[in-house]
Amino acid sequence: MEPWLIVVILGAAALVYAMMLPKRKEEQSQQGSVVKQVEATLEQYMAEIENENVELVELVAQMKQEMAAKQLSQQEQLTEMRHRLVSLEQQVAQQDARLSQVERLPAGLAPVSREAAAAVEPEALPGSAVADGADSEGQGGTEPALSEQQPSIRDRYPELFELYSAGKSIDAIGKMTGMHRGEIQLILQLAKQEETV
Repeated sequence: MEPWLIVVILGAAALVYAMMLPKRKEEQSQQGSVVKQVEATLEQYMAEIENENVELVELVAQMKQEMAAKQLSQQEQLTEMRHRLVSLEQQVAQQDARLSQVERLPAGLAPVSREAAAAVEPEALPGSAVADGADSEGQGGTEPALSEQQPSIRDRYPELFELYSAGKSIDAIGKMTGMHRGEIQLILQLAKQEETV
């Protein structure tokens, strides 16, 4: 082969190789930029997830604090309701004791309604009737009658009986009048007993 032909072939090969080199570099640089973009996107995504996790942890901590505060307030309410229940039970026991004392009065005393008897303090009753009701009954009942006759229970609580006759529930009556459920039930029972006397 001629030397000039070899030189031409080598020149053409070098020229083709030189043309292919920039394409490879462009492809590598494009791949590098795509990888960098993917890495940046992943880093941003991870940062957003981390922020969301921090917000979730704060939200859970806040919910725990709110639940603890609610439980504490409910415990306080429960304790208060227990105290109220104990005091109401004591009041009912005192009322029952007063009623039983008045019922043991001698036969010579004037008949008294159960509501009026509940309003009488034990100290106001005649001494022998409170101390030994059975003995005074055997002595013929020489004690004087109670001087004042109190108004009937319906006269003392007209609003309660109006609501009750209108068909309102005991809870609704309690909310409207500000009275306790046990107190309303006791008044209604005393009114029934008063009507039968």
